[in-house]
Amino acid sequence: MLTITDHTLVIDDKTIPLPRLSKPAAVRVWRVPTEYRESGLFISVTPIGDPEEVPACDLRQCEYLGEAQLDPHPDALLAEAKAAKKRQIEAERDAACEQPVTALGRTWDADKRSQELLNGAIAMAQAGGPLPAVWRDHDNNDMPIADVSDLLAIAGAIAQQVQAAYARSWQRKAALEAAQTMEEVNAV
Repeated sequence: MLTITDHTLVIDDKTIPLPRLSKPAAVRVWRVPTEYRESGLFISVTPIGDPEEVPACDLRQCEYLGEAQLDPHPDALLAEAKAAKKRQIEAERDAACEQPVTALGRTWDADKRSQELLNGAIAMAQAGGPLPAVWRDHDNNDMPIADVSDLLAIAGAIAQQVQAAYARSWQRKAALEAAQTMEEVNAV
């Protein structure tokens, strides 16, 4: 007789802890030669839909004892939900970092390519190279560049936006880490 209680397999007079999975699994048990497994048992825990694992010894020497359903473990479900929420927070943070910004009375692109071009122009100007004559805003209108401070103002607006996006993500991640229930995870 095999049963599962509190994620522990009980068979004969033995108790065997089972893994904490985030999805349902089939637990299958075979009695096998002790040369193959010292305990005399082969236990397969296979998430539903995954390929089944069977003993790798001579199956004619094995006795199939049965199967039981292993329900998802609440801790594993919570951990999986937290990992998914963390990925969502990071994706939202990254998207927020690249939203257009306002500086010098105009809206400017702040995507990765725009940041690279801006940082390159600033570095060139600060190294004594030429300033670009114009910088194109989000609406594709050219703004004459009088001084490197114009470019620095745009870069500063982007830096503030990035810092604010990261600060929000850090707060959300701290709340996520502290979450003890699925409702708390979903609320982050």
